[in-house]
Amino acid sequence: MNTRKTLPRAAFAAALIATTSSIAVVMPAEAKKKEEAPAGPKVSPEIRNSVVAAQAALTAKDFATAETNIAAVEAAAKTDDERYFGQVLRLQLEANKLGPTSTDAPLTPMIDALIANPSTPKTELGRFTYMRANISYNAKQYPAALAGYQRAKELGYTTPNLPLQLARAKILNGDPSGGAADLEAMVAAEKAAGRKPDEDLYKYTITALQKTTDVAATQRWTRDWLYAYPTQKNWHTAIFVFGFQGANQKLITKRERVDLFRLLRATGSLAGEQEYLEYADLAVEIGVATESQSVIKDGKASGKLAATNANVARISADAASQLAKEGSAAAQEKTAAASPNGLSAAGTGDFYLGNNNYPKAIEMYKLALAKGGDKVNVDEVNTHLGIAYLQSGDKASAKAAFALVKNGLRAQIAQLWTTWADAPGAPTA
Repeated sequence: MNTRKTLPRAAFAAALIATTSSIAVVMPAEAKKKEEAPAGPKVSPEIRNSVVAAQAALTAKDFATAETNIAAVEAAAKTDDERYFGQVLRLQLEANKLGPTSTDAPLTPMIDALIANPSTPKTELGRFTYMRANISYNAKQYPAALAGYQRAKELGYTTPNLPLQLARAKILNGDPSGGAADLEAMVAAEKAAGRKPDEDLYKYTITALQKTTDVAATQRWTRDWLYAYPTQKNWHTAIFVFGFQGANQKLITKRERVDLFRLLRATGSLAGEQEYLEYADLAVEIGVATESQSVIKDGKASGKLAATNANVARISADAASQLAKEGSAAAQEKTAAASPNGLSAAGTGDFYLGNNNYPKAIEMYKLALAKGGDKVNVDEVNTHLGIAYLQSGDKASAKAAFALVKNGLRAQIAQLWTTWADAPGAPTA
């Protein structure tokens, strides 16, 4: 499906010509011979020959001859029926003249005249209304475009692009939620018909929803996109757009950022040297030096980090220095057990999480939650508990922990992790 901001002019003209290329010329005398007069417009003998000649010239792409005969029809037309023939022939001629990159605005007067003409067949009125809406859309006149698409639908006009154009016009007219709802219905219809919805449809809708406050809808569309098109690149895009760009980039904390890096790592979508370095550096900053060392090791193994990189050496030295000061894991556990609150236990859980010792991490996070205390960030602990459960293979417990995260960006981070927990399989490269 085409989700571009404007409709291609050449395609527009081709569709226009194809759908108005056959005009049934009926003479009044012929109509009287039948029990029922034809419903279509009729022409007098005076202009019939000009209409037929214009049609033949258009078919042959002899535009000079077509112009002469169309002008004759326009000059001689005395009824709405005859004016209809002049208008539709003029429309065909001008549409034929449009180049691939030409604006479709010159067609506006002819289409407006056909819409206003009471002799325009009802079967064609919806088509012309849709075409006029497309012109408004291309001119970024979105209120007029939306009204036109809605009117075309009311007139019974059907084309595969109409639902999409309606949705896009709603979004661009300031109703992204309404447009997204229409697109969601389109996706459901595609799936019901056994077809896979186009990926651009997901991307377009997600981009529109990100400009709203409808976080739930954005998350739902992101989830469906990642499940339909589960590539490492798409996972990287979803995570990066959420936490590393836009407004959230200014709000997210270092600790939350590390949890997103963890998700990038889990989905195999860490993209390159800079991301490995930032992840490893932040891990040291928030006190999980073992995780920093593990990230650097992975980066080297993947070929995305050069051992000779000066930043690798600096971060590695910082991590080693931090580990030397932390003491043994047993000592940290002893301190956590003796502490009156859960802060030390949460820190020890992070130590084990960074060291990939998930059973111990789970034990410490549970202790942190049990001890509690004002300084314990319950949402963060539940996020990390969920990560530890998921990395250990206990998806049900992971989702239960993520579901307890209720506030701010942490809740959205937990939802992203839940999306990963429910993913139908590993992302493809």
